[in-house]
Amino acid sequence: MANELKYTHIFQQVSFGDFGFRILSEAETSVSGEHFCAISPLEDATIDFTSNTSGGDSSATDLELLTGMVIYGDFTDITVDSGKIIAYLR
Repeated sequence: MANELKYTHIFQQVSFGDFGFRILSEAETSVSGEHFCAISPLEDATIDFTSNTSGGDSSATDLELLTGMVIYGDFTDITVDSGKIIAYLR
């Protein structure tokens, strides 16, 4: 899918949530095997996740996100330590 983002219609489908989303609250973990392209907190949140990338850091622990922020990437295994997020499937 990552290579397909160069096509405008795929990028637009991802950005509008056409592939779905998960709303996760405190102490919840994403479904195994799902991949996410964006994470946005619905309220201030602290999360842990792994990233499905071959370069750079591949995980984050206790990352604090403020309401309204959006982070983009190829995320897997999201755990919400506190707060509430919406994670968009890719």
